Amino acid sequence: MYRVIANGNDIKMMEIILKQIKNLKNAMPDAEIDVVFTRSAVKALLKNSGYGDIIKELINSGVKMNACVNTLRGMKLSKDDVDTSIGIGFVNAGVEEIVKKQAEGYSYLQL
Repeated sequence: MYRVIANGNDIKMMEIILKQIKNLKNAMPDAEIDVVFTRSAVKALLKNSGYGDIIKELINSGVKMNACVNTLRGMKLSKDDVDTSIGIGFVNAGVEEIVKKQAEGYSYLQL
């Protein structure tokens, strides 16, 4: 079984990032895929961002989507601003999560 930890960090690239995640899930349906959104990309996880439908579709297909809490704080946002109703989760620090997942054998994918 393949396990992937992916990082999206640029809101300007969000359509491409989400398409790549969808392509990966379609190509490797049994892969365990965790995505951490950091820097400006965390804005895609906010309520009314316009990305909710595709993010919900990916979550429903088994992809885990997480917002970096450190990034939220740095942007003067809170967990309440994130659209958790569609299944988005949180990690305390995106960089920490990536390092831990790699130590557990996950492949790292920068999107």
